[in-house]
Amino acid sequence: MTGKMLPKVAIFYGTGSATPLSIQAASIGICKIVFLYREECSKDDLLQMKMLEKHVTSYNISNLSEETIEDILRDEKVDGITTFSEYKLVETSFFVEKLGLTGNSVETAKILVNKFRQREILSTSKATSVKFTRLDKNNLEQSLLTVGTPAIIKPVVGAGSKWTKKLNSYEELQKAVNEFPTDHEYILEEFLVGNKESEHSFYGDYVSVESIHQEGRSTQLAITGKLPLTQHFSESGMFLPHPFSKKIEDEVRSVELEAIKALNITSGTTHTEIKITEEGPKIIEVNGRMGGYVSEILKRATGIDLISLTLQISLNKEVVIESDPIKKVYYQIFLTPPIVENGIYQGITGLDQMSNYKDVIHIKITKKEGEIIDSRLGTENNIGIVYGESDNFQEFDTTINLVRSQVKPLIATPKREVLQ
Repeated sequence: MTGKMLPKVAIFYGTGSATPLSIQAASIGICKIVFLYREECSKDDLLQMKMLEKHVTSYNISNLSEETIEDILRDEKVDGITTFSEYKLVETSFFVEKLGLTGNSVETAKILVNKFRQREILSTSKATSVKFTRLDKNNLEQSLLTVGTPAIIKPVVGAGSKWTKKLNSYEELQKAVNEFPTDHEYILEEFLVGNKESEHSFYGDYVSVESIHQEGRSTQLAITGKLPLTQHFSESGMFLPHPFSKKIEDEVRSVELEAIKALNITSGTTHTEIKITEEGPKIIEVNGRMGGYVSEILKRATGIDLISLTLQISLNKEVVIESDPIKKVYYQIFLTPPIVENGIYQGITGLDQMSNYKDVIHIKITKKEGEIIDSRLGTENNIGIVYGESDNFQEFDTTINLVRSQVKPLIATPKREVLQ
């Protein structure tokens, strides 16, 4: 099939789980890409779009009206519209409906990006409900009494555990409200205690389920294991396969599917985070797009190209899933900085030792010297990623310990101390 014959997919681009280069690579032989972006995009993303200008069409839609954006989409004769960004889900669904294309409804998208509305719907089922409330900044005490302690505070709209914190007292809630951005709305949720099996293990007490949805049919592609969260709830790594029993796996699959149905998700890709508790799996949140970093590890472990599947689904093209058996432990270990506020990244030590380690494939540093490091910013605060594979969980555990002991980010604090 020639390039001229390929259908077009418009991507509402923003900070998210796929880069322009990865999207273009996945589109080869499937579709032509039309990027719609705004000036808020990072310099790296804009540079990638510039590099791709001979292969894709890009529009800066900053300050353009909905009517003008719709005209662009119609003039381009796009056959599908999708996004890989949490912050573009509603806009994507709006234009999907305008053009009569395949995707979730605007109502579903609004629920997916609003953690309070999502909790309201999930609360109708015992399997997916937890105590929660919208934070009333004028009555903090009553808000906290509604969910009890310990509790979790996080933005109603957001991603990557940004401005998320565990609270053990009313005083800690007051402090969080005073230091967190005032222009955000926040939700309080009960803190879910993980199961005892995970307490002293190398792995965390939660997983994510990666699923695709087409015309109301859902397919669970993988259950991704996680390394323990940091103190500020940033992710510290992920791996395939997950380490839990068949019983827990079946319960996870059942709870995820119940949540998908409750939220009326009929199209696209989802990344659902689930806590493994003594009472069974509990929904942390459902994300209406591909999870961050998930596409790389899923493709490496199983051969499944999640970006490609997402593009195909937007075209309402029947997808064929061909999965390889997982024969090793495939992982990403995130290089997490020490707990710090308003620190400055000054480099990293220990990379040479780990680069030559047998299980390590690649080490990617995502921060530049001089960048601000702040634990309150969640997963985007991480310094880099160690990619690799181990023959079994025992060897993987050894690799984790080596990475944590050898690789040390250097962070200068406002008091001019250097943390490692």
